[in-house]
Amino acid sequence: MKISLIVPVYNRLEHFRAQFKCLLKQEVLPYEVIITDDGSKENILDYIEDLLPQAKFKVKHVFQEDKGFRKTRALNNGVKASEGDFLVFCDQDLVFGTDYIKVVKENANEKEFIHFRPINLTQEERDRFIDNQKNINFSYKKFVEGLPKEYTLSVNKTLKKDSIRRVLYRLGLRKRGIKLVGMSYGVSKKNYLKVNGYDEKYQGWGYEDDDFGNRLYAAGIIGREGRTEEIQLHLWHHMDPTKKKSQNEDYYAKRREEVLGRKEYFCEYGYNNSYEDDKIVVKMLKEV
Repeated sequence: MKISLIVPVYNRLEHFRAQFKCLLKQEVLPYEVIITDDGSKENILDYIEDLLPQAKFKVKHVFQEDKGFRKTRALNNGVKASEGDFLVFCDQDLVFGTDYIKVVKENANEKEFIHFRPINLTQEERDRFIDNQKNINFSYKKFVEGLPKEYTLSVNKTLKKDSIRRVLYRLGLRKRGIKLVGMSYGVSKKNYLKVNGYDEKYQGWGYEDDDFGNRLYAAGIIGREGRTEEIQLHLWHHMDPTKKKSQNEDYYAKRREEVLGRKEYFCEYGYNNSYEDDKIVVKMLKEV
């Protein structure tokens, strides 16, 4: 199985550098890492060029012009550039232990998507993580052990709820099982293409991941909770003031009824039919 890890980025690339360091230490390596860029002003090579010689996997950079928040188009761009048969999506500010890709590979199948639940760090904890990670002997496991115990308890509690939601869905007692959150999950490329990927009519922030999850369920692909040995961490950052209310709310409400009510899981504007036609630039940063 070839795993393509796809990371949407937009500035704050010091966070992606922290994630890339985690990827270098994976027990099972991805086949490739695809950085799909929504028009960052920052230069990706300024943050990871010194790390690329250590990478034993392909690294690609996919770039689209900055025309506002267009995560859906960026993700479809990333999948178009991918060579793997199983896709892992994670936000640029996600960090994780050495078994992340291993757990994905061990649980990957075409009937389910695998979904993880990270914990949010405070600003002080984020700063300490990035500073400690500079040490050659840095241990992710020891860092997690030094965090408040309630973090791990909270993640385990949420995973337990996800397990119950999955069972209730299988029994026909819920319209949907685990809600897909785009922070950290994996799905086969076959199933991604089955629903035509992300709906590019979601312009601006909000509901794009939820809609994608709804359409997977409508297509018969259900969620399963993923458990890594150490909890995954979401690095603190300032909240974008534009994310208080989504312009996609009405469109989502309409599509939710069509998708879950009538099983219309294939979106019109997605992987095979982009909503816009601006130029996409793909560069190979590391060949193996």
